[in-house]
Amino acid sequence: MANANKLISVAAAALLTLGVVGASNEAAARAPSNEGADSADQIPAYEQVDSFEMWNHPYSWSPIDDRTVVIWPTPFEAYLVRIAYPAHDMRYVQHIGVTQSTSRVYAKFDALQIRGFRYPIDSMYKLSREEARSLTSRKPAAAQPKTPAVSEPKDEAAPSD
Repeated sequence: MANANKLISVAAAALLTLGVVGASNEAAARAPSNEGADSADQIPAYEQVDSFEMWNHPYSWSPIDDRTVVIWPTPFEAYLVRIAYPAHDMRYVQHIGVTQSTSRVYAKFDALQIRGFRYPIDSMYKLSREEARSLTSRKPAAAQPKTPAVSEPKDEAAPSD
């Protein structure tokens, strides 16, 4: 009886191990097929940094979406900052705060403060001035004003031949 219980427990452990390995292989196999699924969560190949220097408060900032903002610590440097979870009112606030340790802002440690809430910084990327300007100049298609269709008025008073 004791040998039967040992055999069952060894078989169960082997099945659990195979199940975990199989599940991780399945997840790894599915990962490439989902890469294009959510383009907002993918960041282009910018230079990732762990921290940047900011002496006081940001010189300027521009929201890109609910999780991404371009921060200018000086007029000559720009960083793309991605927060850990979305701040749905980021586009509507006039001020943001950035926590910092001494004179540096660190990813995974510091946070953006928006309307009294802390949003931890997930990652940061160094941008050139041109990259920052191109990111902030993009406007969503829905936000662009539509040009009204101009049609010539029909002249109903004119006699038809």
